[in-house]
Amino acid sequence: MLKKIFILPLTITVFFSMTNVYSADLRVVVLDVGTGQSVLLEDNGHGLLIDTGLAEYSPRVLSRMEYHGVNTLDYLVLSHFHPDHAAGYSHIREAWPDTPILGNCYLPEKLHPDEENFFWSTHATLSGDRLYGCLAAGDSLPWQSYEIQVLWGGTDPQKTLNYNSLVLLLQTEQGGSLLIMGDVDSSVEKSLTPVLQSLLRSSGSGVTLYVASHHGSAAGTEPEFLDVVRPQVSMVSVGKNNPYGYPSDSSLRILDKYSGTVLQTDRDGEICFTLGSTATASCTDR
Repeated sequence: MLKKIFILPLTITVFFSMTNVYSADLRVVVLDVGTGQSVLLEDNGHGLLIDTGLAEYSPRVLSRMEYHGVNTLDYLVLSHFHPDHAAGYSHIREAWPDTPILGNCYLPEKLHPDEENFFWSTHATLSGDRLYGCLAAGDSLPWQSYEIQVLWGGTDPQKTLNYNSLVLLLQTEQGGSLLIMGDVDSSVEKSLTPVLQSLLRSSGSGVTLYVASHHGSAAGTEPEFLDVVRPQVSMVSVGKNNPYGYPSDSSLRILDKYSGTVLQTDRDGEICFTLGSTATASCTDR
């Protein structure tokens, strides 16, 4: 059974008091932040930001939050401490000094040399942030009239940052759903396949909106997993002409096979949907 987190009791109490408020206007925005990833949820002026992209994209992220009507940023969630997901943290914190920040409080035994400086400097900074707290698999985060379930947030110190990335699921009262995979690989997707099969059984369908794992790299996008998830819309956050070759041709073929629609930020720009029982495209200025 999923457990509640109480790391920020005053804030959580406010959101619990709102869980019976009906809303049909949840906006989901996959921001165009190049090779990184940043996903904005907006509901009645309240925002929840999942990842920030690289620091250089922070002005764009803040500008788009304002454009999409965010008056209060309730949470910043960091899926893991890679620069393309978390390097904009300090800029978001400066703009929103009272926003709680949640991340996977995972400490690795060993990092790739290219990861060490950013990881440990970010860890040190966040450790001193009075509004920083932890999320792990099994937690749930109430926000507005929704509950965000943490399906994965590994704490295996022998595994990679990507493996331990947070995976988040939001389901609406009307039956819609949003699944955000962070940078997990196919081994995590295999582990989550029976979990998603059980969670989606009641809806009788797949996921409404799906943010593909690791920018559509070949490391993820497991066919058996996608066969269960069956997204109405798959969204890939990826930079144009990026040096990593994302998204991979093999991952795109799998996404095309199991998804109703596949969108990419390098090709389609910012991706916006309004989520209820289904998803309605809502970007008007691409």
